[in-house]
Amino acid sequence: MSELPILNQSTKTIRDSEGRRVGPMTLQLVAGLEKIGLAMKSRSWRREGRAGLGPLQRQILSLLHAKPDQTAQVSTIANELVVRLPTASEAVATLERKRLVRRRRTMRDGRVVTVELTARGAKAASPTTGMPSQLTTAVGVLPEDEQVELLESLVKLIRALQQQGEISVARMCLSCRYFRPNLHSQSDHPHHCDYVDAPFGKADLRLECGEFEPASAAQARDTWAVFTGGRTAAS
Repeated sequence: MSELPILNQSTKTIRDSEGRRVGPMTLQLVAGLEKIGLAMKSRSWRREGRAGLGPLQRQILSLLHAKPDQTAQVSTIANELVVRLPTASEAVATLERKRLVRRRRTMRDGRVVTVELTARGAKAASPTTGMPSQLTTAVGVLPEDEQVELLESLVKLIRALQQQGEISVARMCLSCRYFRPNLHSQSDHPHHCDYVDAPFGKADLRLECGEFEPASAAQARDTWAVFTGGRTAAS
């Protein structure tokens, strides 16, 4: 059987910004991800624009909502969202005028200002009000095993973008000091969480976790090697 011809495929060699050759499959995947990103951004602008919230303001509310005490310093917000401090400060000031957050000086050091969600802000940041239903429906079309594969791929993509400094460190298993990949390699629940001291499966990998604590650089490197290489973690 002859191979399916590649239609409209340019013979020109495509290279990325580092000079590495980019293959046709990579180009197709990037094009697909860009289409999804544009669709979600367009929807976000339509929804948040009507609600009077810009994309950065929505990100700040979501970030605070994910924190255990729903508070963070402005510098933390800037670092985690990879924006300049003045930009974060301006967005926080706008949210404060809308009574979605409030700024407080800490009791221990009056020079330190924290930002916390108000009840109104918590409601606006709630996943039930902000969940993109179209994307949820689209992902739901995939069989469960394909969703698990997609989740693992997203973990790897997010880490790669973090390494490039394009996005902030996500509060995900792979970056957490409690995560021990492939500790139970012969089990249906190969990974282990030291925080709850329990094994869990690939489908339970988290991209956002309230109990997250960052791993050291050395631990993160070892975790990545074990996670991607399939080696059994040291006991």
